[in-house]
Amino acid sequence: MEPRPLARARRIIPALAAAWALTFPLAAQYQLVWSDEFDGSTLDLSKWAPQVGDGCPSLCGWGNNELQFYRAQNATVGGGMLTITAKEESYSGHDYTSARLRTKGLGSWEYGRIEMRAKLPTGKGLWPAFWMLSEDDSYGTWAASGEIDLVELVGHEPQRVYGTIHYGDQSPGNTSSGSSYALSSGTFNDDFHVFAFEWEEDQMRWYVDGVQFSALSSWWSTGGAYPAPFDEAFHLLLNVAVGGNWPGDPNGSTQFPQELVVDYVRVYQDHPFGDCKALFDDMEHADPYGNGYFTFSGANAAGNIGIDVQDLPPADGGAVSLSADWSGAAPGFFGGFGRTHPLDLSGDTHFEFWINPDAGQDFVIELNLQDDDNGDNLVPPAPDGADDEFQLSLTVGPPGSDIVSGGGWQRVAVPLADFVDDNSYHFGGNGIFDPSPAVAGGNGQLINVVLALLSNSSADISFRTDAWCFTRRTAGFAGRVWNDTDGDGQQNGEPGLDGVIVELVDPVLGTVLATATTDGLGIYELSGQASGSYQVRIDTASLDDGSTATFDPDGVGTQDEFTSALNCDELLAPCDFGYAPPTDFGTRYCDPAVPNSTGNPAQISATGSNAVVDNNFSLTTTDLPPNQFGYYVASATQGLITKPGGSQGDLCLGGQMGRFTQQVQSSGAGGAFGIPVDLTTLPPPLNQAVMSGETWHFTTWYRDKNPTTTSNFSDAISVTFQ
Repeated sequence: MEPRPLARARRIIPALAAAWALTFPLAAQYQLVWSDEFDGSTLDLSKWAPQVGDGCPSLCGWGNNELQFYRAQNATVGGGMLTITAKEESYSGHDYTSARLRTKGLGSWEYGRIEMRAKLPTGKGLWPAFWMLSEDDSYGTWAASGEIDLVELVGHEPQRVYGTIHYGDQSPGNTSSGSSYALSSGTFNDDFHVFAFEWEEDQMRWYVDGVQFSALSSWWSTGGAYPAPFDEAFHLLLNVAVGGNWPGDPNGSTQFPQELVVDYVRVYQDHPFGDCKALFDDMEHADPYGNGYFTFSGANAAGNIGIDVQDLPPADGGAVSLSADWSGAAPGFFGGFGRTHPLDLSGDTHFEFWINPDAGQDFVIELNLQDDDNGDNLVPPAPDGADDEFQLSLTVGPPGSDIVSGGGWQRVAVPLADFVDDNSYHFGGNGIFDPSPAVAGGNGQLINVVLALLSNSSADISFRTDAWCFTRRTAGFAGRVWNDTDGDGQQNGEPGLDGVIVELVDPVLGTVLATATTDGLGIYELSGQASGSYQVRIDTASLDDGSTATFDPDGVGTQDEFTSALNCDELLAPCDFGYAPPTDFGTRYCDPAVPNSTGNPAQISATGSNAVVDNNFSLTTTDLPPNQFGYYVASATQGLITKPGGSQGDLCLGGQMGRFTQQVQSSGAGGAFGIPVDLTTLPPPLNQAVMSGETWHFTTWYRDKNPTTTSNFSDAISVTFQ
């Protein structure tokens, strides 16, 4: 709609067959980010700005010798529709009036899917258009910064629409590319049609009623390198021009008034949650009732929803959460709330959300997913016998419940396969949860998510919730934990380690999301995950004491763990870990020690891969009496203190000593117990790190009952560290 050459070269394609009328994004990764459903009685000036005048003095006739004068009054809203009316009337020196709206300064987008459902005007000299211009003209004036025509019609061809891009140099050095689509019968004024445009970094696609009629991937700009100029934010425009270089002037056959009637305009984009997550609501609009929410209450109960800008989840929460508060006079159904937000869930496997219930709560959330089964993109409030509702219940209460009251923010993920057909309210449909368009094997799409609240007492129900999304959990990590017998960090046909626990951790929250245990070959797999960033780590307690990591999966010095991003549907492998088996080292002395109630002396040993100062090692004591306790003692010198304090045995250490506070608790006859020792810091009173070449001495003090309760000591061990 900007200035154009008088002659326009166009490649016309044959009319395509009639198509399924789609009112949803074709690709599951597209999520609604902006829309105007025109449900009010006046134009929403927070979304659209009317342009007034004839373009003078800088662009008289709007650059195309157009005849109309644009007025705000010619754009009206009512009955769920926007109507732009072109009239034959004298105003401000012009014979025609109309309206032109734009979102410049109010909304602009880079990439995504844009839809309009509309009925177009016809007649010689009429020129309705739904189009886009660069928000900032970063690459220069028209058309170096580009123009995208989502749909245009010239009134003397009422059965044909055009999709075009303008690019290249600044006018008059500009050029254009595009195609057209023609109906097999009738005109675009006979009924409503869905016009859609999909825009990616290296391709653009045009659709009418779900049929793709054009795709372009080649363009250029003198202002920048490809993909310029279409790698910047663009805003929307809607207008009906009268006359101009392309359609020509009206003639005696043209009837006025003519109307462009728009049912809705919607913008979809990839959401930052990623390809494996379809956002249902992040609550960032801070206006529940203005964004599809509704509430309902049971008998003798009432409640409401609102926003909370203080109580937010620790991740994915943004700046706003949703609060819900209900009360009732007796246990049972209090009411609930939901949101209408049509969404294609093709391929998704889970519903996820954050929730923070107040302390003392005792209620049930009935999660209801309502999908369209008759293709009308609607699940009405009253059952129509044509749509499905599927339900899953979650308990909120003390520890052990699905959601712990007073437990702070909790992230809940429930498999869609666990929802069951609920015919108690909505009935009919096909009884299968298949919220996908017909072209993807379903009957419709998800329309509503509804939370019904049932109190187990008459106490109030109060909680906050946020970040509702549907996820496709088909990604994961896989690898092997092997027994690196030669300690070289290379797998040389060495066996796997069986029974090692591998954990999947949320790196933001530090919580364990899933665990896997290696099989006899050392293989593990942590599958069934959504895209995101995760930490994979070894539970070192599941390794033999003294095992030492020899292979660092990500090479950053964290040999027992690594952190990595996981893409949608990706199985990241191999994610391997290697551990050298523990070996005995050190020299035992003061042997034999005094026997204890087991009839044997307690004996200490040291194990690890190497006795070096930058590795931890383990101390183990065997033949301890059952159900007694003690601790390990360290010293930098050897000595002998005979039966100190009336002990049964001798303390074989000398000089200053430090006590490891970890308690030794044996179990069973002939019990053994061990602890890992951190050599970087020894306990008081020593408080010093082990240095290379030093020899250190260790023993075990423990309690014994032989025949009365008294103390005893194991023998001692000396270890020289490299």
